[in-house]
Amino acid sequence: MRHAVSTCLLTLAMLWMAAPASGQSARSEDNRLRLDPGIDRRTTLSEREAIEGPEPPDRITIDGQVYSVGHNPDDLGRALYLSVARKNWADVRRFLPPYLALARHDPMLVAWARGGLARSDGRLAEAERQYRALLAIQPDFLPGQLELGRVLFENRKDREAHHLFRAIRDQLAGQGEQAAGVRRTVDTFLDALDRRGGWQGMIAAGPGYSSNLNQTSASQTCLLVGVDGTCLIDRTLPPAIASVGLNVEGSISRRIALKGQGGLLARAFVYGDTWPAHGDYNQATLSAQIGYDHQTARRSLTLSPTFDLSSFGNRVLSTAPGLRAEAMLTPSPSTALRLDVVRRVFNYRRSFDDLDGALTEASLTGWWSRPRGWTLFAGVEAGDKQAEKRANAYRHVGARLGVVHGFADWAELTLIGSVRQRDYAAYSELLDAVRHDREANLTAVLRLPTLRLAGLTPNILLQHNRVKSNVDWLYSFHRTAASIRLEHAF
Repeated sequence: MRHAVSTCLLTLAMLWMAAPASGQSARSEDNRLRLDPGIDRRTTLSEREAIEGPEPPDRITIDGQVYSVGHNPDDLGRALYLSVARKNWADVRRFLPPYLALARHDPMLVAWARGGLARSDGRLAEAERQYRALLAIQPDFLPGQLELGRVLFENRKDREAHHLFRAIRDQLAGQGEQAAGVRRTVDTFLDALDRRGGWQGMIAAGPGYSSNLNQTSASQTCLLVGVDGTCLIDRTLPPAIASVGLNVEGSISRRIALKGQGGLLARAFVYGDTWPAHGDYNQATLSAQIGYDHQTARRSLTLSPTFDLSSFGNRVLSTAPGLRAEAMLTPSPSTALRLDVVRRVFNYRRSFDDLDGALTEASLTGWWSRPRGWTLFAGVEAGDKQAEKRANAYRHVGARLGVVHGFADWAELTLIGSVRQRDYAAYSELLDAVRHDREANLTAVLRLPTLRLAGLTPNILLQHNRVKSNVDWLYSFHRTAASIRLEHAF
């Protein structure tokens, strides 16, 4: 009997050792959500000036004076031109129909007005068609060239936009100081296009602390009691290991524009911790993808092979080739919605190969930007993990809620809370239960741009994780981690 109990305890010890390894990816989607939008936010901020464009001050000044508009080509044409120039689209809609009804109307002005209306309505394909019709009549019409370039830029036709703005820049090269303002506008677009096609990312590193490296419940249970009440065999899990180490995380991406709105997108994320005094608990995760990406001003679709690599205790823990599909919709400048579907096939090293199997996950996340630097986001997710032994297979569902707030230019705070329910597929004779886990994660990141020095921005990362399992003595734990890092964004 003692031998049977010892064998059982040895097997349970292996299960407990596997707990940190199998739980390593539980917060991966939170990390990806936190690292991924950082690239998107920096891109949006850098491009906003180019998309909106600097408006020449007092280009058309009416001074409140009401001018009568006669029903003739000169008056209607002048009123229509001034309305387009001032981006007064209500007046453009008012003057365009009577102007079109005239026997003699200027097709260039009509295309100019229709293109502006289409762009203001978000109908960028129609705007491009109108501006191209305008330039077919007068190819060297500079305002038309600039508006066409702006539409191409906004509608993610990066190659065509770069070619057009470069041609405009060459055309303006010999025009002296009078063209300086236009050159600055063109240079703004060219710089934004170069940034779009360049490497973007961040790397952050610094000292960190964890209160429970080994994710232990630190439970103690008596398994065999003697006739006198003495515990003959007990089951004791080790106490929590607290330690100081090094926390590192980063992201990098690049999109190479192809013809039209297509492109090749490469993206990678890495995060991990090293513990000099407890190297057996070092862990790191790398997630990389490269594939086809199609973007418009309001929609994007990415389909790419992926590869995930994770390490635990200075050895490779698992590899996971897979396929990821992402679809993003931006209904308005203040809202966005993204759907992610990914399937990965996990292959663990021999000690943990009973965890092998495919994991299929889907998540839906929405963002809502508010005035004064607030951004709210929320999402739901679901997944199905297969395994050779049904007791190791599971399904999970989860939800997350977060907020990002910028305090002028001196600080940015990100808060994320998430919960997940993991239900295993079958009864485990070893555990004498069908396992069910509930996990809660809280994350806070404070960035301090006001303290930036030599391109490095201090940030503070705080995380709290709590798992409650029906196999409480083995899988329940809580952990708090903190790190102070220096971040470099590029």
